[in-house]
Amino acid sequence: MRKVIKCGLMAVVITGMGFLLSILPSSTYVRAQASTASSFITKYKSDVKKASTKYNLYGSVMMAQAGLESGWGQSELTQDANNFFGIKGAYNGQSVSMPTVEYNSNGQMTNTTANFKKYPTAYASFADNGSTLRNGTSWNTNYYSGTWKENAGDYAAAANALTGKYATAPNYGTSLIKIIETYSLDQIFGENRSDGSSSSSTATTDSSDSQDSASTSSSTDSSASTNQPDLTNSQTTKAAVSVNYSHGSGKDLVPLSAKYNKYYVYNHVKGSSQNEKRYSWTSLGVKNRVQVYLDMKATKQGTSGSWYRFRFYPTTKAKKFWVYAPALSFAKTYYGAASGKLVPSRTASGSLYTHILGSPTLSKQTTKLTSLKAKKHYSVNQTALQSTKSGPVLWYRLADGKTKGWIKGTNVLSFPSSIAMVNANGTKTISEAANSSYLYNNATTAITMQKHYKLAQVDLRAGTKVKVDKLGYKVKDKSLWYRIICPNTDTKYWISSKFLS
Repeated sequence: MRKVIKCGLMAVVITGMGFLLSILPSSTYVRAQASTASSFITKYKSDVKKASTKYNLYGSVMMAQAGLESGWGQSELTQDANNFFGIKGAYNGQSVSMPTVEYNSNGQMTNTTANFKKYPTAYASFADNGSTLRNGTSWNTNYYSGTWKENAGDYAAAANALTGKYATAPNYGTSLIKIIETYSLDQIFGENRSDGSSSSSTATTDSSDSQDSASTSSSTDSSASTNQPDLTNSQTTKAAVSVNYSHGSGKDLVPLSAKYNKYYVYNHVKGSSQNEKRYSWTSLGVKNRVQVYLDMKATKQGTSGSWYRFRFYPTTKAKKFWVYAPALSFAKTYYGAASGKLVPSRTASGSLYTHILGSPTLSKQTTKLTSLKAKKHYSVNQTALQSTKSGPVLWYRLADGKTKGWIKGTNVLSFPSSIAMVNANGTKTISEAANSSYLYNNATTAITMQKHYKLAQVDLRAGTKVKVDKLGYKVKDKSLWYRIICPNTDTKYWISSKFLS
């Protein structure tokens, strides 16, 4: 994914991952003879009204965007190509090439030339923008559904729904609202704010995080049961609660839980700010259990539940939101003691962390792997296994003088043992496929597992429930093993995870 940076008012481009706010050098795109905002509005209001009506969008928002992105028609791109929104690509095979400054997901900036859509008329540009907002992206047709009139209660809600989606600037929606109110675009298009309030808002606080559920009818927010839950601004103001915050590295990537859509998303920890705003997941274009990046954890005074700040993209400039912990699904992690030494890979993208990535505590980077000594053997004192959909993920904790921190198994060149063992506590059932399998009586770090008995020889059979007290991960073939305790005895054996359910 590449994101274009612009300076001035020309702002939004299309990239492989959607619309991203960017800035182009004003010296390149601003002409001496510029039209005023009022003449721009007068000139294009009929085209905007026609396009916004066609796609059931707010004309005031479309006009504000066009004015913001084109510098009220002053940009070279607008004058040469009727492109009011800085959209890249080709329109019916037509495009113009212009210099721009871009940076990739790693933050590397380059001067380059890009092709931008060239439209035959101004209306074609407005209509193309409307089509994009109505039809979404290739991976999510409802990506911009928060801007649709049937979902957004007024122009302010629609403008705010563009923040973090059409543009990454956190004040993008606020900028559009200011333009709308400055030039009375809402009156021009007959779209007055439904609540009659200004662009700032306050929120009712709720002392119980358990009532944050989107389906809880007892919520103090009266709109929880309405048909327009995308953005709710209550008019009642209460004192903000005290919140304790802790920061993470922003590298913790965690999937949403199965019940994520039962919880709302906020711009602040719920109850911590009088400028609180609440969003539904659908207004953010989320329809499935996507993964999100976490960079902050919070606990409200007098409560035990946690809140997390997240973003949808790895870039730190992406729009950030807060959500209650049950909306997230942290991978279950098993820990165990370890000894020996390992040789880390000095990969440029790897690091040591205070905690395992994706854990509820959130991680902080301690050392970049490139700063470690090449081919040196570092002592370890702990190991861990994370249970993920794609299989177990192995971690080791380095404890070698001042070099401390967790390293992912994929960044290890030489392991301290052939088997990593961690503590576990649970119950499993021997499957039908295990009838002819072997049990093993040893899984030390020094030697491999030793074959012992068939199931029948120790009076174990399919369907038997057994307790588990350890997990073993064989580094060579990445297989997972369980140490089980035979019923009514203290005898313990190792068995492949393939034969347990």
